[in-house]
Amino acid sequence: MLERIKKQSLKKLIIMSLNIIRMLVIKLTNKSSRVSLIQNLHPTTEIKISKKGEISLSHSVFTRRYVSFRVESGTLSIGTSFFNQGCSVTAMNCITIGENCLFGPNVVIVDHDHDYSYLDNRRGNHYKYGEVIIGNNVWIGANTVILRNTTIGDGCVIGAGCVIRGNIQHTIK
Repeated sequence: MLERIKKQSLKKLIIMSLNIIRMLVIKLTNKSSRVSLIQNLHPTTEIKISKKGEISLSHSVFTRRYVSFRVESGTLSIGTSFFNQGCSVTAMNCITIGENCLFGPNVVIVDHDHDYSYLDNRRGNHYKYGEVIIGNNVWIGANTVILRNTTIGDGCVIGAGCVIRGNIQHTIK
């Protein structure tokens, strides 16, 4: 481990140190969250957790520029996975992402929709909630949108530009 650290550039070491500090702040300010101190988050990665929210980040979640993890309420659990630039994950109920998942640029994952059945001035402030479960070893192509009430099974590959809702299972053996 020490040999690996010695081979890193100064810039990389600074980013690693900042990530450890960010994870410590999350642990201290959100007692129910479980995060590994060792992360590979780009400095522009946004992590927002409300008081009702809970986040769990496995060892070495890797992000590129402008990735956003938002937990408005509910839980967000992410295994060791890679998020390319511009990905957005917003949890208001429950999002679970397995191990070794790859996300192309600009993927959006949400576990809620606006409930527009209200006709009064509260319209747009009500939500319908569901879950998103993404298995292990899943590859999600660029510009894909994953909506509430979606389960993507282990080993699935989702093509670029798809809008996904429902149950997707890996069928090729």
